Amino acid sequence: MTIPKKASLFAMLIMIMLVAAACGDKADNTAATKEPAATETTTGTDSETANTEETENTEPASDESKETDNSQDVELGTTQKGSYTNDYFGVSLKFPEAWEFQDAAGMNELTSASSEAIAGDDETKKKQIELSQTKTLNLLMASQYPLDGGQVGPSAMAIAEKVSLLQGIRTGKDYLEATKKFMVDSQFPYDYKEMTTETIGGKEMDLMQITMDPGDGSTVTQDYYSTIIEGYAFNFIFTYMDDKTKAEIDTIKKSVQFK
Repeated sequence: MTIPKKASLFAMLIMIMLVAAACGDKADNTAATKEPAATETTTGTDSETANTEETENTEPASDESKETDNSQDVELGTTQKGSYTNDYFGVSLKFPEAWEFQDAAGMNELTSASSEAIAGDDETKKKQIELSQTKTLNLLMASQYPLDGGQVGPSAMAIAEKVSLLQGIRTGKDYLEATKKFMVDSQFPYDYKEMTTETIGGKEMDLMQITMDPGDGSTVTQDYYSTIIEGYAFNFIFTYMDDKTKAEIDTIKKSVQFK
């Protein structure tokens, strides 16, 4: 399966985050299907599987599931020209008004287009991807250039994935370590820096920075930020290539505000 270079890059990033938390503990697979699905309250949609589960699950919550009941109130947030806000996660940010942006439907399309390319004939990875998709919220993708174009530029993404203690995911660092393991096991040609922490918008987030050579002699840097909010691993992925594009990303980071 072949998809355009730029679309492939962004889709790969989405899939990495979708699969990461599902790679670890098989014991969570059964529990995951019993969790209430996220409800759309503004823009975008969650997966069809999750929506079906929500419709069919009309029984009162048990004591064991009460801690996840708040997921029924999850929203995907609102993306407008130059801004993104999400009241559930209590976050907002601004990006250049001239940038392209995708809503959840657009991000889901990229996710579907890349799943075969990443999983290949590996049935285990296919199942991991399918499971993780039912627990993941595609929130924001904003980029300098159109995703179907030939230019690679800076971008900002936000993704949240439902996690649980059964997976051993208690902190943003745990989530990033699971992500890194998936990258390494999949032999992605990335270089990794030591994980650190950074405060963005008043919230401390764990940071994993990676670099890659896209094949044209340049270097692409990606900053993966993660923290746990209301049972979700909430993640930012910022991509840049040089000092100029890094300055654009730094401006976006400074605009982030958590309530």
